[in-house]
Parts: sequence; structure tokens; C-alpha cells
Amino acid sequence: MEVIQRFFIARAVKHYLTILRKTHSMMAIFLRVSGMSDKRKYQRFACNLKADFEYFEGNPDEIDVNTTVPIRGKGTILDISKGGVFLVSNARVGVALPIRLKFATRKNNYQLKGIIVRTGLVKNNPSEIVKKYASMDVRGDSYIAVEFDEILEHLDNSEL
Repeated sequence: MEVIQRFFIARAVKHYLTILRKTHSMMAIFLRVSGMSDKRKYQRFACNLKADFEYFEGNPDEIDVNTTVPIRGKGTILDISKGGVFLVSNARVGVALPIRLKFATRKNNYQLKGIIVRTGLVKNNPSEIVKKYASMDVRGDSYIAVEFDEILEHLDNSEL
């Protein structure tokens, strides 16, 4: 009886894997045919920029950035695009909260507003960017992903 059960389990697993592969292939074809892509909206550039920032705590719907006293933090921007940044810091921030960033590139000094869209501990983030910069001398055990309120129209790699 045990041999028969193993046979049916192995067959079911094989069937499941076949369906999974077909589904993945169908999704790739759909994205290609429809013109949709799973790539990001803006090109990202690797960098190593020091940043000062101010963030807020509390209910995002109740925070008035003009009257609420922000908390100050420092970090290192590891990745930047026209639409946002990925930075590492020791600050513990919340998602969906406003943030103000100050940093300088070769060509410009920036003071930008944005929203924290993702955060967590570096050691728990499997993303390529964290793996790529694990060997760098970057201080901070938390990552913060920020989406800018306004797009950086003229940002390019020569600025970094």
C-alpha cells in the first residue's frame, strides 16, 4: 500500500510542477505580447551617497509635516532613480510615512520630500541591492525605500 501512495504523491507533484512551469511561461508571454513589463518605471543607478533625513512617527493620516516635529536620521543611499531611493540607516521608520531627504551629488544638492514605501532589517532583505553592497563599508542595519513626491527629471549616471 505504501508503494502505491508514494507513486500517486510523486505523480501529483510532477503534475503540479508542470502546471507551475506552464503558468510561469504563460505569464511571460502575456507580458511580452501586451507590452507590459515587470521592470521598474525609472532606471536605477548604484551609488554611495551620504544622506540626512527627517522622518515622522504616528498615523500617516494625522501627520501634518508643517507642524509635527520630525525625527532626524542619517544614512547612505545605495541606489537612486528619478522616482526614489534605497538607503541604509540605523533609524527605525514606518511605512507610508512622510520623509524629507537631503543629499548631494556631483552636480546638485537635493532637498526632497517623499513617502516611505518599504522598510525592514538589512539581514532580512533578500534583494540584490543588499547582497551587492554587503561588502561595502556601509553603516546601518535597516533599509528604507523612498518614493519621491516629485520626479528628478534630470538625474543621470554622470551626476553620481
